[in-house]
Amino acid sequence: MVELTITMTLLIIGALGFSQLVLSARRSGETRREQTLAIQAAREVLEQMKAAPFDEVFRRYNGDPGDDPGADSPGEDFAVRSLRVRPGDLDGVAGEVVFPVDNAVPGVLREDRQDVLLGTPLDLNGDGVVDAFDHSGDYEILPVLVRVRWVSPSGPSEVAFRTILTDY
Repeated sequence: MVELTITMTLLIIGALGFSQLVLSARRSGETRREQTLAIQAAREVLEQMKAAPFDEVFRRYNGDPGDDPGADSPGEDFAVRSLRVRPGDLDGVAGEVVFPVDNAVPGVLREDRQDVLLGTPLDLNGDGVVDAFDHSGDYEILPVLVRVRWVSPSGPSEVAFRTILTDY
Protein backbone atom coordinates (compact mmCIF):
# COMPACT_ATOMS: atom_id res chain seq x y z
CA MET A 1 0.00 0.00 0.00
CA VAL A 2 2.85 2.41 0.84
CA GLU A 3 4.58 1.55 -2.44
CA LEU A 4 1.37 2.21 -4.35
CA THR A 5 0.95 5.60 -2.64
CA ILE A 6 4.55 6.58 -3.43
CA THR A 7 4.16 5.45 -7.06
CA MET A 8 0.91 7.39 -7.49
CA THR A 9 2.49 10.49 -5.93
CA LEU A 10 5.45 10.28 -8.32
CA LEU A 11 3.13 9.82 -11.30
CA ILE A 12 1.05 12.83 -10.29
CA ILE A 13 4.16 14.98 -9.83
CA GLY A 14 5.45 13.85 -13.23
CA ALA A 15 2.10 14.58 -14.92
CA LEU A 16 1.96 18.05 -13.34
CA GLY A 17 5.52 18.78 -14.49
CA PHE A 18 4.71 17.60 -18.00
CA SER A 19 1.55 19.73 -18.18
CA GLN A 20 3.54 22.77 -16.99
CA LEU A 21 6.08 22.11 -19.74
CA VAL A 22 3.32 21.89 -22.38
CA LEU A 23 1.70 25.13 -21.17
CA SER A 24 5.06 26.92 -21.14
CA ALA A 25 5.85 25.76 -24.68
CA ARG A 26 2.44 26.91 -25.88
CA ARG A 27 2.87 30.32 -24.25
CA SER A 28 6.33 30.66 -25.80
CA GLY A 29 4.98 29.79 -29.25
CA GLU A 30 2.17 32.34 -28.90
CA THR A 31 4.64 35.01 -27.78
CA ARG A 32 6.88 34.32 -30.80
CA ARG A 33 3.87 34.45 -33.15
CA GLU A 34 2.77 37.79 -31.70
CA GLN A 35 6.30 39.17 -31.89
CA THR A 36 6.45 38.18 -35.56
CA LEU A 37 3.14 39.97 -36.22
CA ALA A 38 4.44 43.11 -34.47
CA ILE A 39 7.71 43.08 -36.41
CA GLN A 40 5.90 42.63 -39.72
CA ALA A 41 3.48 45.47 -38.96
CA ALA A 42 6.28 47.86 -37.96
CA ARG A 43 8.29 47.00 -41.07
CA GLU A 44 5.24 47.54 -43.29
CA VAL A 45 4.76 51.02 -41.85
CA LEU A 46 8.43 51.84 -42.41
CA GLU A 47 8.21 50.62 -46.01
CA GLN A 48 5.09 52.73 -46.58
CA MET A 49 6.93 55.75 -45.19
CA LYS A 50 9.86 55.13 -47.52
CA ALA A 51 7.48 54.81 -50.49
CA ALA A 52 5.71 58.11 -49.71
CA PRO A 53 7.00 61.42 -51.09
CA PHE A 54 9.75 62.42 -48.64
CA ASP A 55 8.45 65.95 -48.10
CA GLU A 56 5.05 64.50 -47.07
CA VAL A 57 6.21 61.77 -44.69
CA PHE A 58 6.07 63.88 -41.55
CA ARG A 59 2.65 65.34 -42.38
CA ARG A 60 1.24 61.90 -43.30
CA TYR A 61 2.41 60.13 -40.14
CA ASN A 62 2.36 62.73 -37.37
CA GLY A 63 -0.39 63.18 -34.80
CA ASP A 64 -1.88 66.34 -36.32
CA PRO A 65 -4.74 65.49 -38.71
CA GLY A 66 -4.97 69.17 -39.68
CA ASP A 67 -1.79 69.07 -41.77
CA ASP A 68 -2.44 65.80 -43.64
CA PRO A 69 -1.68 66.10 -47.36
CA GLY A 70 -4.63 63.87 -48.24
CA ALA A 71 -7.49 61.75 -46.94
CA ASP A 72 -5.31 58.65 -47.19
CA SER A 73 -2.84 59.90 -44.54
CA PRO A 74 -2.58 57.17 -41.88
CA GLY A 75 -1.53 59.34 -38.92
CA GLU A 76 0.66 58.34 -36.00
CA ASP A 77 -1.25 55.25 -34.81
CA PHE A 78 -1.77 51.92 -36.53
CA ALA A 79 -3.55 48.73 -35.57
CA VAL A 80 -1.85 45.36 -35.50
CA ARG A 81 -4.13 42.43 -36.11
CA SER A 82 -4.42 39.87 -33.29
CA LEU A 83 -2.46 41.82 -30.67
CA ARG A 84 -4.01 42.80 -27.33
CA VAL A 85 -3.52 46.48 -26.59
CA ARG A 86 -1.94 47.39 -23.26
CA PRO A 87 -4.39 48.50 -20.56
CA GLY A 88 -4.59 52.27 -20.35
CA ASP A 89 -3.58 52.79 -23.98
CA LEU A 90 -5.79 55.74 -24.87
CA ASP A 91 -5.78 55.34 -28.64
CA GLY A 92 -6.73 51.65 -28.52
CA VAL A 93 -4.13 50.45 -31.03
CA ALA A 94 -0.78 48.76 -30.54
CA GLY A 95 1.35 50.63 -33.12
CA GLU A 96 2.66 54.17 -33.16
CA VAL A 97 4.99 56.37 -35.18
CA VAL A 98 7.13 58.77 -33.14
CA PHE A 99 8.87 61.91 -34.40
CA PRO A 100 10.76 64.60 -32.45
CA VAL A 101 7.69 66.66 -31.55
CA ASP A 102 6.06 67.96 -28.40
CA ASN A 103 2.81 66.14 -27.66
CA ALA A 104 0.96 69.44 -27.32
CA VAL A 105 1.88 70.44 -30.90
CA PRO A 106 2.30 67.21 -32.91
CA GLY A 107 2.52 69.05 -36.25
CA VAL A 108 5.70 70.93 -35.29
CA LEU A 109 8.94 69.07 -36.06
CA ARG A 110 11.66 70.10 -33.60
CA GLU A 111 15.43 69.83 -33.90
CA ASP A 112 16.05 70.64 -30.24
CA ARG A 113 13.76 67.93 -28.83
CA GLN A 114 15.66 65.69 -26.40
CA ASP A 115 14.88 62.04 -27.16
CA VAL A 116 17.42 59.27 -26.65
CA LEU A 117 15.39 56.78 -28.73
CA LEU A 118 15.34 59.13 -31.71
CA GLY A 119 18.93 60.29 -31.29
CA THR A 120 17.89 63.91 -30.96
CA PRO A 121 18.65 66.81 -30.72
CA LEU A 122 19.73 66.70 -34.33
CA ASP A 123 20.16 69.22 -37.16
CA LEU A 124 17.20 68.21 -39.36
CA ASN A 125 17.52 70.81 -42.12
CA GLY A 126 21.31 70.68 -42.51
CA ASP A 127 22.00 74.34 -41.78
CA GLY A 128 24.56 73.50 -39.08
CA VAL A 129 22.43 74.84 -36.22
CA VAL A 130 20.11 72.95 -33.87
CA ASP A 131 17.32 75.40 -33.06
CA ALA A 132 13.81 75.50 -31.60
CA PHE A 133 12.00 76.39 -34.83
CA ASP A 134 9.44 74.34 -36.75
CA HIS A 135 11.18 72.22 -39.38
CA SER A 136 8.17 70.35 -40.70
CA GLY A 137 8.58 72.06 -44.05
CA ASP A 138 12.36 72.06 -44.51
CA TYR A 139 13.77 68.83 -43.05
CA GLU A 140 16.50 67.03 -45.00
CA ILE A 141 16.66 64.10 -42.59
CA LEU A 142 13.81 62.70 -40.51
CA PRO A 143 14.39 60.60 -37.39
CA VAL A 144 11.52 58.21 -36.77
CA LEU A 145 10.67 55.46 -34.30
CA VAL A 146 8.05 52.88 -35.24
CA ARG A 147 6.95 51.00 -32.14
CA VAL A 148 4.42 48.28 -31.34
CA ARG A 149 3.37 47.66 -27.72
CA TRP A 150 1.01 44.89 -26.64
CA VAL A 151 0.23 42.37 -23.92
CA SER A 152 1.49 38.88 -24.75
CA PRO A 153 0.90 35.69 -22.77
CA SER A 154 4.21 36.34 -21.01
CA GLY A 155 3.37 39.98 -20.13
CA PRO A 156 3.91 43.43 -21.66
CA SER A 157 5.86 43.26 -24.93
CA GLU A 158 7.34 45.77 -27.34
CA VAL A 159 9.22 45.92 -30.61
CA ALA A 160 10.64 49.13 -32.01
CA PHE A 161 12.57 50.19 -35.08
CA ARG A 162 14.51 53.43 -35.15
CA THR A 163 15.82 54.93 -38.35
CA ILE A 164 16.61 58.20 -40.05
CA LEU A 165 14.83 58.75 -43.34
CA THR A 166 16.43 60.83 -46.08
CA ASP A 167 15.52 61.86 -49.60
CA TYR A 168 18.84 60.63 -51.02
